[in-house]
Amino acid sequence: MAMKDNGKPEKTVKDEQLAQYTVDAKGQKLTTNQGLRMAEDEFSLKAGERGPTLLEDFHFREKMTHFDHERIPERVVHARGFGAHGFFQAYEPQAEITKAGFLQDPSVKTPVFVRFSTVAGSRGSADTVRDVRGLRR
Repeated sequence: MAMKDNGKPEKTVKDEQLAQYTVDAKGQKLTTNQGLRMAEDEFSLKAGERGPTLLEDFHFREKMTHFDHERIPERVVHARGFGAHGFFQAYEPQAEITKAGFLQDPSVKTPVFVRFSTVAGSRGSADTVRDVRGLRR
């Protein structure tokens, strides 16, 4: 990232594009769902200095309710995709960048299986990630 003489980063084209979607919350107050002002929401009422959290803390209960009712999409059981299997063999030792044993010796062949999914799942979906598994002897 390029820096100005004053040590602050220069604005880029991406920064300008992002600025149109940025909301300035200065001057706005933190509130509960019912509109009650909150000074902060990082702490909960406790019984004693290190005691359990009290159920009298309505804001804590509100936050936990949101957390408990957050919908996490289910994983597609029969996702479409394809796999490849074979052997991985390093061309040259990679000691300067890793300690992984199979990347240190070019004569070692490591059996591998790789799964590529064609499903573009929603947020948090395991199908958007490629599953890679190395099978060692």
